[in-house]
Amino acid sequence: MEENGKRKVGEEPGGGKAPQKGGSKVATWIIIAVAAVVLVVALVNIIGIKSEDIANEQTYRGLKEVAEGTAEPSPAANPRDRKIDFDALRAVNEDIVGWIYVPNTAIDYPVVLGEDNDYYISHSAEKEQNRAGAIFLDYRNKEDFTDPNTVIYGHRMNDGSMFADLHKFEDESFLKENKYVYLYLPGGVVQVYDIFEASVVGDMDEAYTISFADAAAFESYLTKMKNRSASSFNLELSAQDRIITLSTCVRGQDENRYIVQAVREKSQEGV
Repeated sequence: MEENGKRKVGEEPGGGKAPQKGGSKVATWIIIAVAAVVLVVALVNIIGIKSEDIANEQTYRGLKEVAEGTAEPSPAANPRDRKIDFDALRAVNEDIVGWIYVPNTAIDYPVVLGEDNDYYISHSAEKEQNRAGAIFLDYRNKEDFTDPNTVIYGHRMNDGSMFADLHKFEDESFLKENKYVYLYLPGGVVQVYDIFEASVVGDMDEAYTISFADAAAFESYLTKMKNRSASSFNLELSAQDRIITLSTCVRGQDENRYIVQAVREKSQEGV
C-alpha cells in the first residue's frame, strides 16, 4: 500500500516528473549562443557586401578618370562631344570595347566583351573579383556593334549602381523625357540610340536574339518588340536598323529580366 500513498522524489502528483531547472537554463544559453552566432555571421556578411560596394565604386570612378584623363571628370555639355581615351582604358583591360552613358541615371561605364557570359558577372572591368561585375556584351556579339541586335548585360545592384537605373524607365514620364543612350567607341565614334521599348521579359525571351535568318525575320522581330512596349514611340524600324538591348535583373523574379531596347539614329547607320 506504500506505493499508493507515497510519491518518489521529483515526481509530480499523478506520476509526472517535476521540471528540471538546470536543463532549462542550458537550453536558454544554447538559444542565446546560436542567436549570437547568427547575428555575427549576418554582420560579417553585411560588412563584406558594403566593402565590395565601396570597392566597386572606387574601381569605376578610377576608370572614369582614366577614360577622361582627369581626376575630376565632368560630363560634356553635349554628350555627343564627349571624348573617351580608349588607349588608356585598354592598357587597363584589353577587353574594353566601348563606353555606355544614359543621361539622368548612374549608368556611365566601360563596356567589356569576354569569352563567355559568365566571367564578367563576377569580375569588374579591371578583372577583379567583385559581385557587381561589369557591363558586358553578349559574347556572341561583335565588338563594333554591327550586329542587328547587340545585347548588353549588367547587374541590378541594391546601391543603385551598374544597370539598376534601367528600372527608372518603368516610369512612363521618365521614359518620355529620357529617350537616348550614348555609346562611345574607339576612334572617336559616338553612337546615339533612341529608346523604343522597355519591359519585363523571361530570361530566355526572344528579345535576346542576335542573328536572324533574313531581313524579313529581323523586321518581324522589330515589330514584335516595338508592339510589346507599354509606351507609344513614333519610330519607324526596318531591317537596315541596328539596335541594342540593355538587360538587368528584376528584384524577386529570378527567371525574369528587365530590358530597354534602343535603335541607332538613322544618320549613323554607316558609322
